[in-house]
Amino acid sequence: MTQKIKLQPGMIFCTQNPMLLGKVINVVQKFWAKDNQSKYSHSGIILNEEGLTFEALWTNKRQNLFSAYAGRKVLIGRHVDMDAGMFTKCWNRIQHHEGRWYAGHRLLFFLFPPIAKYINFGQGVCSEITAQFLWQNWKGLNPDDISDRVHHWKNFEVVFEGVL
Repeated sequence: MTQKIKLQPGMIFCTQNPMLLGKVINVVQKFWAKDNQSKYSHSGIILNEEGLTFEALWTNKRQNLFSAYAGRKVLIGRHVDMDAGMFTKCWNRIQHHEGRWYAGHRLLFFLFPPIAKYINFGQGVCSEITAQFLWQNWKGLNPDDISDRVHHWKNFEVVFEGVL
């Protein structure tokens, strides 16, 4: 599968988490979603062509997209202006998160999204770190928000959507 998907640094991805936490995240996201849909409960950033990712797991760390999410549905998107210069600028904005513990306490704030948007101490869950990579306005964004932007915003393109 890796030969069919041409990855570039700065692409972002969303995936399903089949565990209980992922299912709960999707229920809450669907409740608040404008389109009443939620497919993805996790997101991250692609760092290189081989599929190295940066994502918020138990710690904010790197892993390989293809080995971590083989057999799972994945959405990969690309901001149309992403190039080496933009990637460096965006990476500089989030690299300080690497190695930190997951901000799991913030998940409770997403039960009422305005709280997640306005109460923040510089930490973020997976989708907020992914959003901070690309945008100044990142607080309170969930994986469903990220996937909606990839699907519907004119400055994004879907690179791949399917099972890895």
